[in-house]
Amino acid sequence: MRVTVVGCSGSFAGPDSPASSYLVQAEHAGRTWNVLLDLGSGALGPLQRHVALDDLDAVVLSHLHPDHCADLLGLYVTRRYRPAGPLPRRLPVHGPSATAERLALMYHGLEPGGMEGEFEIRPVTDRDTFTVGPFTLTPFAVEHPVEAYGYRVEADGGVLAFTGDTDDCPALDPLLAGADLALLDAAFVEGRDGARGIHLTATRAATAAVRAGGVGRLVLTHIPAWNDREECRAQAARVWPGRVEVARAGDVLEVPGEADPVDREAAEAMFAAYRSAAPGTADEDHLAVEWFGDSPELADELLAFVLGGTKRATAGLVAEYLAEGEPLPRVGGHWIVCDGSGTPRVVLRSTELRVGPLSSVDERFAWDEGEYDRTLATWLDGHRRYFARSCERLGMSFSDDVEVCFERFRVVWPPEHADR
Repeated sequence: MRVTVVGCSGSFAGPDSPASSYLVQAEHAGRTWNVLLDLGSGALGPLQRHVALDDLDAVVLSHLHPDHCADLLGLYVTRRYRPAGPLPRRLPVHGPSATAERLALMYHGLEPGGMEGEFEIRPVTDRDTFTVGPFTLTPFAVEHPVEAYGYRVEADGGVLAFTGDTDDCPALDPLLAGADLALLDAAFVEGRDGARGIHLTATRAATAAVRAGGVGRLVLTHIPAWNDREECRAQAARVWPGRVEVARAGDVLEVPGEADPVDREAAEAMFAAYRSAAPGTADEDHLAVEWFGDSPELADELLAFVLGGTKRATAGLVAEYLAEGEPLPRVGGHWIVCDGSGTPRVVLRSTELRVGPLSSVDERFAWDEGEYDRTLATWLDGHRRYFARSCERLGMSFSDDVEVCFERFRVVWPPEHADR
């Protein structure tokens, strides 16, 4: 995950930077996903140096002051009046409860229907997590004179914490805790600005980050053009034990992610041991090493059914294989299943494959998948919810017509778990 500082000037666009706007990007499903945190006054122009406006996947607003949302009006124009015609899909805009009303009021002469033709307005609520492609975003209600949110953004094991505009408040602790990169409002200057409940000073920003614990990188932002950046840095440095950074327009900040969640070296050793014990077994050009499900907890739960002897089938979205550049399984091919910690546990050999719509599943396959009570009704309930999550990550709609690869398999290694 990486963050491009499109604009970081507080309260109004300055001579060296537009007002607040941060482009957050991550690679997933064969493409780059683009989420914009705020689109304040003056930010739309320089944003186009970093991403094509048609490629935005969502805009997320901290609050509705113009220095955080005003350039949505221009973005609306680029989508509504482009010479090639309006774009085929509405752009999700996540923000406070009055987002649709405020945007309409700012645009004089807006056509009937407001901006809803181009923007899909999605109100956020405190700590109600939502996803955009590979990003998981959690809003935290913070302290500002209007409804305002900071956002915790997670992808690829990395965590970005963005405070938006706020003074110090209890919500900053869970928002900032353990963040790899923290972007903190520092619009006020210690000793000059005595008002409370509006903005952080650099001192209070650093204090909040220290108190939350585990913050890897501290970046001060939302600094008005009339503030002395070096004075802000110095105030934070009296509290923050590491290097204090002050955002500049055009900065690209990398958010470190996690290592490969599965132990591929151990998996390859397991497969080599299996091949040694089963002469004639061909090597695999592309040995799949993965876990069941979409979380470590679910991986352990489903692996238990395999080890218990009931689960001898699985199902996966064809679109997910294609998006990740992975080939579909083949009869006779092998793959290795890991537990939730990424440790390889069993080698499987595919014995039967069929591609068809989700609705084509039957009672026999549900029984062979071996989960829970093994009924078709339970299978459909669980897999509809699971595939709906997968479709959301892929940016596609879910229905019972989605193509699914239905696979049966045998456990072939290690000997204590292998089918006889």
